[in-house]
Amino acid sequence: MPVETKVPGAYPEGKKAEDPQTGDEKIISEVRNLKEAYILYSPLTNMPYVECEEENYNDQIRLYQKKTEAEEAGKELEEKGIRTAVRELKTVEVQVPVNPDRPDGEKKRLYLNQVRQQLSTLPFMGVNAVCYKPERRKAQSLELAGLLPEDYEKKINGNGMYQPNLQLTGLYLMQEARRKKEYVDRKNLQALDEEFSSNLVRAKLFLAVLPPAGQEKEQKIDLKRCQLPYLKHQNGDTFFPVFTDLWEFQKYVQGKKNLRPIQVPFPEVGKFWVKDAKAYMVNPMGFSLPVTREMIPRILEKFGVGEKPDQASKEE
Repeated sequence: MPVETKVPGAYPEGKKAEDPQTGDEKIISEVRNLKEAYILYSPLTNMPYVECEEENYNDQIRLYQKKTEAEEAGKELEEKGIRTAVRELKTVEVQVPVNPDRPDGEKKRLYLNQVRQQLSTLPFMGVNAVCYKPERRKAQSLELAGLLPEDYEKKINGNGMYQPNLQLTGLYLMQEARRKKEYVDRKNLQALDEEFSSNLVRAKLFLAVLPPAGQEKEQKIDLKRCQLPYLKHQNGDTFFPVFTDLWEFQKYVQGKKNLRPIQVPFPEVGKFWVKDAKAYMVNPMGFSLPVTREMIPRILEKFGVGEKPDQASKEE
């Protein structure tokens, strides 16, 4: 009597044998192994262009295999008053110290895949999907969870050093606010402003401080003796930099080794001030959103969070 046997990987009768990978798995594998690609970048925020995907409402960036197709997409957005630029991501050779404690010592050669590097930064921005357009094929929205190591997003979302929702709402706000005037949707802009502000009042922002000479590496520092850095705009205006998260702080302090981060609840930010500053500048290396000192109590009052900050200033 014949015995029915089940062969692993066999297909039901009438089905054609195909690659074991599903279509989704193939495209995910393709993105993971890209050595070069092109991303739509927003000069309005100094960050990748972010949009809300229409079907599942994922927050996504656009990634292209071919430069000309990325450029075509940029032209379509330009017709809607949205300025973007095409940025190349590739694999580059870098030289790093063999011994991290001896940065000027012997170097070793490594290869940095900028596509993977870019994907790894997306959870910090609150982005949870990538719209990938292979050459001459249909674009497909892929959830970031399938492209990154397991639990990577969860670890960032659960870390108090990062505030993805604040980053994301700031990006959407500034993308809309800096569109060509005739294309700005005032009703949408107001809604985005309120969403960002509601996240801001509950946030803890990072400030950069410069400890007194000789105390740069001490665990505890006296804030009253610290100096506060400031930004000088090309038009002469002075701004006080503040940051949504440790990632933005680290982008700012590159080459400024002695600056230290302190995290301050938003209602207390008004206690810190740089003399003659025009406003705070949230994420100066990112979406660069100015917030005047006078706006802080008004925002707190509107959203009913905490009490108005102490107006005592800390001036450099």
